[in-house]
Amino acid sequence: MSGREEKGNPNAKSRHHDLFTAILGGSAAFLLVTLRIHIDTTAVPYPFYKGPVIFPLIVLSVMVLASLPSIFRLMKPEPNATWHLDSKGWPLRPAITIIFLILFFIFGISTIGVEASVFLFLLISNYVLGFRGAKVNLLLPIVYTAIIVLIFKYILDIWFPKPLLMSLVGG
Repeated sequence: MSGREEKGNPNAKSRHHDLFTAILGGSAAFLLVTLRIHIDTTAVPYPFYKGPVIFPLIVLSVMVLASLPSIFRLMKPEPNATWHLDSKGWPLRPAITIIFLILFFIFGISTIGVEASVFLFLLISNYVLGFRGAKVNLLLPIVYTAIIVLIFKYILDIWFPKPLLMSLVGG
């Protein structure tokens, strides 16, 4: 066993992780193909890059691209790859991360805003995934939040709705 496996981390050669990622990538591909069905763009006067499709298009495309290595490993596994996941038998950390992803991006953006949602999602996800250092657990969410705000709000000029929390406190 490698040092990574001895510390209680999941088996790096586990096919469960690849299957899970392939399912996420397949779901993202399906949503990407049917995106125009889910989002009404008929009444939007904005150019394409400012419209409501751009953010889901980018996120779903990244998810599909990120799942490709897992799909290839499932189709042609390494000789020593196993279906052993970890000692618990359930991918608890990825499941918790997905729950936070859903909570912060479906409910969080409208409630606390995009900046707070991105920052809190990355902060909590890093902690759940076992990153405890200040550089990774604080600096990384700050940098990624700043990059997302810079790209979407200032470069692409895509503004998100005013969060409910700001409406309640009068901001």
